[in-house]
Amino acid sequence: MMMSPKQLLTTILIVFSTLSFIKLMLLTHSASSSPARPGRSAWDAGGSGNGTAAAATDGLNAKEFALLRSVVAARAPCGLLVFGLSPQLLALAAVNDGQGAATAFVTDSAEDAASARRVLAGRGPGGSAAVHRTTYPDPAGEAWALLRRARASPVCGRPTGTVRKSGCRLALTSLPREVLDARWDVVVVDGPSGAGPGEPGRMGAIYTAAALARAAGGGAVDVAVHNMNRTVERWYAREYLCEDNLVAAKGRLWHFRVAAGGPPDAFCSTAPVQIF
Repeated sequence: MMMSPKQLLTTILIVFSTLSFIKLMLLTHSASSSPARPGRSAWDAGGSGNGTAAAATDGLNAKEFALLRSVVAARAPCGLLVFGLSPQLLALAAVNDGQGAATAFVTDSAEDAASARRVLAGRGPGGSAAVHRTTYPDPAGEAWALLRRARASPVCGRPTGTVRKSGCRLALTSLPREVLDARWDVVVVDGPSGAGPGEPGRMGAIYTAAALARAAGGGAVDVAVHNMNRTVERWYAREYLCEDNLVAAKGRLWHFRVAAGGPPDAFCSTAPVQIF
């Protein structure tokens, strides 16, 4: 007996629905019966890590890291300060090796700090570095309000003494003296996260990097800032590191060279960037 087109269509729909239900049941059973696997941290997988940024960023790509590595290698052995901490960034400690080299990392993540110290302890004396914990008080969503207040505050102008004694809200004065009183030849900003309005922002890290560079005296200081595709990083880098000092860029990584000179009471010789 031949089925009518309507009966045939109904039969086909029932068959497909049954097959879909069976497939769903098999997938559910497979997921529930598979043994749970412990999560792998970024340090286990060699990923981006980077404190609060671990779940939000993908780290530097190959070309960006090549530029950053070349900046450090050109100055090594030198004073290298890195805001941010990940397996990728920790590799810079081995690049900055040699007599007189000093490398320090600043992170807001206890997990990243502990993981990095374990890695460094296993390396022995070569490629050693200091790891410092800190907190970043301001979320990225407060960037414009902070910048507006900083522009109106004389204490946020170009520092005339040690950054540790700065009265500017943006200065990370809670960092240890061995960070704030040292002379750094290369400063990298790739932390904290800054990935969303509620995440810790990089406003203080960029301002402090610029202040340390200006207070250093002597030769030029190389400052590299990652994630320059983001608004906050662009605002603050242009405000305090100055477009005149931009010497190279690769993808989201911009390399500034901050030399002595310039106006005594401002970071940049050009007028502040207008933000509407």
